[in-house]
Amino acid sequence: MALSLAILDHVKRSFFAYGIFVFILALWRYAASDVFDPYKCGSLLAAGEWLDDIPGTKGPSNWQPPGCIFHKYNAKEASLCLREQHVLFAGDSTVRQLFWETVKTLDPSVSETAERHSDIKFVKDGLNVEFVWDPYLNSTILRRLSMCGKVKQDLPNAYLALGSGLWFARYLGDNGVNVWKENMDRVISSVRACPDYYHLPFILPVTTPNWEKLDVSRSATILKEEIAYMNDYLKWTSQQSNVVVPTALNEMMTKSAAASDDSGIHATKAVAKAKADVLLNMRCNQQVMDATSYPIDKTCCYQYHGPNISQWLILLVTVIVMPAVYIKSSGMLSTPRVWSEGGSGNTLITAGFIFATAVTYCYVADRTSLFNKAAKQFLTSEFAFMTVAAGAVGFLTMRRSDSEQGFMGRDQSNEWKGWMQILILIYHITGASKVLPIYKLIRVTVSAYLFMTGYGHTTYFYKKKDFSLKRVASVLVRLNMLSCALAYVMNTDYLFYYFAPLSSFWFLIVYFTMRFQSQHNDDLKFLCSKIVISAIAVYVVISVEGVLESVWFILQRVFFVTWNLREWRFRVILDIWIVYVGMFGGLASVKIHEQKLLAHPYWPNVRIGALVGSVVALLLYYVLMNIWGSKVDYNAHHAVISVLPILGFLFLRNATHTLRNVYSTAFAWVGTCSLETFTLQFHIWMAADTHGILEVISSRHRVLNLMITTPLFLYISSVTADATGVLTNALINGIKRPAPKPAPEQPKPVSSLPVVETRDDVAENSAPPRQDDGEQPRNESGDVVSSDSTAATVPESAETQAPLLDATGRGPTDDGVAAERDLEKGEAVQPEEKFGQLNAFVANVASHPVVESTWAQMGDMTTRLLSLLFLMWAVNVGYAFARA
Repeated sequence: MALSLAILDHVKRSFFAYGIFVFILALWRYAASDVFDPYKCGSLLAAGEWLDDIPGTKGPSNWQPPGCIFHKYNAKEASLCLREQHVLFAGDSTVRQLFWETVKTLDPSVSETAERHSDIKFVKDGLNVEFVWDPYLNSTILRRLSMCGKVKQDLPNAYLALGSGLWFARYLGDNGVNVWKENMDRVISSVRACPDYYHLPFILPVTTPNWEKLDVSRSATILKEEIAYMNDYLKWTSQQSNVVVPTALNEMMTKSAAASDDSGIHATKAVAKAKADVLLNMRCNQQVMDATSYPIDKTCCYQYHGPNISQWLILLVTVIVMPAVYIKSSGMLSTPRVWSEGGSGNTLITAGFIFATAVTYCYVADRTSLFNKAAKQFLTSEFAFMTVAAGAVGFLTMRRSDSEQGFMGRDQSNEWKGWMQILILIYHITGASKVLPIYKLIRVTVSAYLFMTGYGHTTYFYKKKDFSLKRVASVLVRLNMLSCALAYVMNTDYLFYYFAPLSSFWFLIVYFTMRFQSQHNDDLKFLCSKIVISAIAVYVVISVEGVLESVWFILQRVFFVTWNLREWRFRVILDIWIVYVGMFGGLASVKIHEQKLLAHPYWPNVRIGALVGSVVALLLYYVLMNIWGSKVDYNAHHAVISVLPILGFLFLRNATHTLRNVYSTAFAWVGTCSLETFTLQFHIWMAADTHGILEVISSRHRVLNLMITTPLFLYISSVTADATGVLTNALINGIKRPAPKPAPEQPKPVSSLPVVETRDDVAENSAPPRQDDGEQPRNESGDVVSSDSTAATVPESAETQAPLLDATGRGPTDDGVAAERDLEKGEAVQPEEKFGQLNAFVANVASHPVVESTWAQMGDMTTRLLSLLFLMWAVNVGYAFARA
């Protein structure tokens, strides 16, 4: 036991130091590269790479600027940003291509029907986008720029995009570059003369062609040296003026040979869309994100908002109050040990500190610019490697259970939850949701979790018959503590972390089903009828419109919460039957043992039939899942067919005694904190509310970033799970307030330690009987008991004897002399002396009648829960008024 505690203490210290290392690494990267570009505007405009530039594909489309998530705009978002504003494009055919991609972003139904060398206007529903054909930028557009301030514009200018250069190089010969330079100076001077109107002028870089694709006439006139000189001049000019030169548009063309079409000059459709999105990201990200609370998935050129009032209060408690209480209580001020187990003994304070640290880390990681965010990109090789690596770890940590495991025992259940959770993590981090076979597999894993919910809770309620409020509150608080805390800290909502709400909903369904007329649960027909009626009732309530809408209306009007009803209905209906299958499975498992059917002569035949049926069920599911070729079609049938692979795997996993009793310790460890890994992955493993990947160092090192963040993520999930259990226990069972210690007696002025005399008759009558196993005497409930007479025979410890010795070995008679000696040597005063006044103040506050009365009233679990719900309601009201 001592060795295990020492190893655990070492692991805690190591991961504590590792967490500090990761934080310092992020600070170092931020100070080295991001301090001059905190909002990633420069990164968006300057550089990037294609994440999906794979040979043999149709061409790249997933652009990744350094350190931020590049957003692909749709019609709704772009219209929100550009409505009632004017967007002006002017230049040659490369600029015209950007114009058309912007227009088709606003209205996908638009087709390119205008003449090639002509001006084009798009006006619809308050949207106004215009293109001026002027490949030399010396006629129409120059006159319009010079009229700035002289002609009143009907609409404000959203942004201006001007581009030229290729026509100068091709048609004006050797003097083309000089003419271009003079003309560009006039254009830039006109833009700078009107900064209030052209507040975001884009001077587009001269397109760098794909030289290998150019035809003979173009390659003879468009020279590499001329194009390079023009772009270098534009970079220099952008540093001297207020114009913006998005050089990333050329990076898109040069980073992939498949980025250009057959002409070698124009981009492919996907690349042209990405070019147009660069301008939209620069112009619209902040505005669109200000109009939406979350997900924060547009992090390029975006300034994160500071904490609101409730977040400030939570972070104040997390960053200042909890660390101060923990440091003071843990003995860190008087001992160099950071993880001191014996310094405090107060596991509640430690749990609160860990929980608060995890929540704060989520905020810092996903609501500030300290960590980089990057887009996801599915690669088959990456998904396969991570899956095989996880499987190898699971296989290498196989061992036999310490105790005999029955059907679906605890070790096996934890292992099952663990490897399914790992698959879900890999699915999310690799962006595999677009791959239909993997999507179907993950849907089955979620259903398996809910199957275990129905199985486990039904077994518990049937065998224990514990339908108390304490049981319900314990389960619900344990499930929802982290997701509720993150909803307030991250300014998301409760249903965003959908697994905890889903598990809570189905737990309540199982509870009320088993609770109704629970005295008749021993009647198998009655119990099965209840389960069937419950299934039908829940299906009707969820699927028929009207009931949930009324509930959602009440939640919004009374509790001031706004949840996505459509998403919730989809989540519930997707697995509407599997929980009831789990309930029947748990009931069958109990009845089999009650009726002792395992000893029946026909049981071996039943077992063989179940195994054969399991194989058939798995094969049948494989056939059925391949029938439907879209997510919509598969989701419509998933609730019915998901039972096949779950029951098939369950029976095969328990087919033999060895299979039941061998499990993977690594998978089982993940299974013990699967709820926390599922919830925390949203912010400290992934980023942008699951839309991206969290990065500590440069985006170029995606694998290394994953290797850095994964160990810390898993460790935080594990300790947060333990902390949540401790906090749940405190909230449900209350805090055991320690009795005040009696004041020590005044030491007697003696020169030697007193001798404690023990009379034989007292010892004989008061000493407890000696037990062979070394255990102390216990009462009927199993608690250790002691008596006054027993305590009287125990010799006093050195702490209660005179002269008393403090931590430094000094007695009370030389405290003053020692203190003066310490001051003369420059030594620090003891922490106990430093915090003496603080301790006295805290003691006075704690002994105040109001505090004592409140403490006594909070001893009731119902009062504590109602107080917590009232606090949440008050915060929701504050949010509602703030939004209004």
